[in-house]
Amino acid sequence: MSFVDPLLKELNIAPNDLSVYELACTHSSVNGMAKTKHKDYERLEFLGDSLVGFVVSELCYKLHPEMRQGELSVLKAQFIRTESEANYARRLGLPEYIKVGISFQNKISESDSLLEDVFESFIGALLLDKGLEYAYVFIKQLFYNDVKEAKIIVEGNPKSELQEIIQAESREALVYELISESGPAHNRTFEMAVLFEGSELGRGIGKSKKEAESNAAREALKKVARGGER
Repeated sequence: MSFVDPLLKELNIAPNDLSVYELACTHSSVNGMAKTKHKDYERLEFLGDSLVGFVVSELCYKLHPEMRQGELSVLKAQFIRTESEANYARRLGLPEYIKVGISFQNKISESDSLLEDVFESFIGALLLDKGLEYAYVFIKQLFYNDVKEAKIIVEGNPKSELQEIIQAESREALVYELISESGPAHNRTFEMAVLFEGSELGRGIGKSKKEAESNAAREALKKVARGGER
């Protein structure tokens, strides 16, 4: 009996190849104990990430005909960011079935980055084992109602959300640049700009550089939502 049997039974998935699901739930830290290479979820994660992004994009497009391109980009980013995908992993019950090595120090259920990776790798396993149509329907059913009822939110973590949108198109990093600072030493005001490939996306003011960066990212997100990105 495989350690993923109860998971697949709970999700009503009849597997053709159990080993691919086992791989999807195996963290790279296990390789150290087993003295193996690439016997983990990382390659499957590559597949799953691409398919989830495609299906969520299609759902955003079809379910929100009132939205412009920029708004669709912001909405999609809300669903494919780390925190969101980690929550879908929890919804599927994946944390109980993840294997890690003794070198992994964090609590599995609290590691959003790990859960995001395993969610994507599980989808990759589903694609390989059951085919494109099956995996497509699985993702669509999982996200459908959430995307349908979703509203654009730019208040959570604007820097993270902006980075998600940019990295969907490019691996180039955002740059935050200090424009000005004023006021006495105990009460400074900072103005920051966020730039991508030399172009300014937005500006923000705050009582700390961090606050000003967040406000600059929030302003950039608003521009994206209005369809004025870059």
